[in-house]
Amino acid sequence: MTAIVEIIAPVFALILVGYGVGRTPKWTPDATKYFNNFVFYVALPTLLFGALSSGRAFNGVEPLIAAAYFGGSLITMALIIGFSRALFQLPGEELALLGMGAGFSNTVLLGLPLIVLTFGDAAVGPITAIIAFNTLLLLPITILIIEISRGRASQRGLAAIVIAPVRALSRNPILLAIVAGALWSFTGIGLAVPVERYIDMMSGAAGPCALFVLGASLAEYKIAGRPAETATMAGFKLVIHPIIVWLLCTQVFVLDDLTTGVATMMAAIPVGATVFTVAQQYRAFVGPVTSAILISTGISAGTLAAVISFLT
Repeated sequence: MTAIVEIIAPVFALILVGYGVGRTPKWTPDATKYFNNFVFYVALPTLLFGALSSGRAFNGVEPLIAAAYFGGSLITMALIIGFSRALFQLPGEELALLGMGAGFSNTVLLGLPLIVLTFGDAAVGPITAIIAFNTLLLLPITILIIEISRGRASQRGLAAIVIAPVRALSRNPILLAIVAGALWSFTGIGLAVPVERYIDMMSGAAGPCALFVLGASLAEYKIAGRPAETATMAGFKLVIHPIIVWLLCTQVFVLDDLTTGVATMMAAIPVGATVFTVAQQYRAFVGPVTSAILISTGISAGTLAAVISFLT
C-alpha cells in the first residue's frame, strides 16, 4: 500500500496543483494553451524520441499488445453503445461519442508518465505501441459513426471520412517523434553526449509538466447536465474497459506480466481530452463529455490505486 501511495499521490498532487493554479485569475486559458503546446510539441516528443532512438525500448515488446488493448477498446465501445441505445435511446452521434469516451484513454498527458512511474523504463515500448495506434484507430471509427448517423457518409464518401483524420494525424508531433525515434534506432549510430544530456533534461520536465497542464486544462471544464449518461461513460471507462483488456491479455492472448500491466493500466486511465475535441467539432454531447472527463479524472485516483494494487 505504501508503494501505491508513493506512485499515486505525487501524480495526482501535480494534477491538483495544476487545477488549482488554473482556477486562479493569474492563470488564463491562453497560458494553458501555451504550456500545453510546450508539453505536446517539445517535451513529450523529446522524451519519446530519446527513449526509442536507442533501439532498446521495443526489445521484448509483445506484438499482440495492440490486439489485446484495442480489441478491449472496441468491445467496450460496442457494449456501451448497445447498453445506452437500449437505456437512453440516444441518437447515433451521441452513442458514438459515448463509445469513444468509454474506450479512449488520456494516453499521453496521464497514461505515459503514470505508467512509466509504475513499471519503469521497460514500459516505454508497450506504451508507445498503444499511443501510436490509439488515435489512428479509434478516432476514424467515431467520426465514421457520427457521419453515418447524420446521413452525410454517402455524400462525402466513406474513404474520405476515414482518411481525413488520419491525414491530419500525420502531422501529430507525438506520432512523428515515435516514427523518428524508431527510424533513428535502426541506423545504429546512437546519439552524441550533448544531445543525450539535452534529451535527459527535457525528458525530466515532460512528465511533471504534462500532469500540471492536465490539471490546468481540467480547470476549464465544467460539470454539465445529463448525469446518467456521464456516469455511464465514466463507469465503462474506469471499470469495464480495464477488465475487458485484462481478460484479453490473460485469458485470450496470454501476454507477459509487464505487457498485461501496461495495457490494463492504460485502459484504466480516464477519458481522454480528444473526445471533447470531437464533441466540440460536431457540436454534439459536449456537456456529458466534459463532465465525464472531469469526473473520471477525479475518481481515477482511487480506481488506479486499486488497479496498481491488483497488478503488483
